[in-house]
Amino acid sequence: MAHILKNYDDDLSALKDSVVEMGTNALAAIEKSMNGLTNGDRDLCLDVIEEDEAIDQQEKRIDEQGMGILLRFNPVATDLRQVLSSINICRSLERIGDHAVTIAKRSRKIIRAGVLDEVRLVEPLFVEARKIVSVALTAYSDVDETMALAVIEMDHKVDKIHKGLGKVLSQKISEAGQDTESLLNLIFIARSLERIGDLAVNIAEDVVFVTSAEDIRHT
Repeated sequence: MAHILKNYDDDLSALKDSVVEMGTNALAAIEKSMNGLTNGDRDLCLDVIEEDEAIDQQEKRIDEQGMGILLRFNPVATDLRQVLSSINICRSLERIGDHAVTIAKRSRKIIRAGVLDEVRLVEPLFVEARKIVSVALTAYSDVDETMALAVIEMDHKVDKIHKGLGKVLSQKISEAGQDTESLLNLIFIARSLERIGDLAVNIAEDVVFVTSAEDIRHT
């Protein structure tokens, strides 16, 4: 029995490690795509696009790990919630990776078109999006409900910055005449950053589900 329990604990620990590793890679993809934009580095953006397959494969492996635990050990209570939430979180992380790819692709188009001074306007939104994902991952790793609830509050700031940025960029588009493609791409980048914030909230909600068995979605 002790051997079985050790295997069980080891598998739960390995599942968490896999999710944290995937989260680290998704966060790095966001950072790399935005660094590509701000530094005018198309190759850096291309790296994000090419590395997305690795994040997709991590999602598949985590699904397999989680299903393996469910089938072998039939966990209950907190352990069951941890496995189910880990599977949900890896899906949110895969979508964060997809948004990093979107940012990278849009950034390559902006860079190809030439210098765009308005790129700097996205920096505050990027800083907050990166921060909220980082805090959400720490909340998951530490099983910290208080930190998870803080993520949900932090998203209000992300939404506020995004809304203000949208107004500024829309105004610039109306003033720019025909040359608006790069500004439109920047609006799509801002939208991806806002959605990354929403996905961080999803992660935080899953952490709360683990700690309290409470489903706080849509509340």
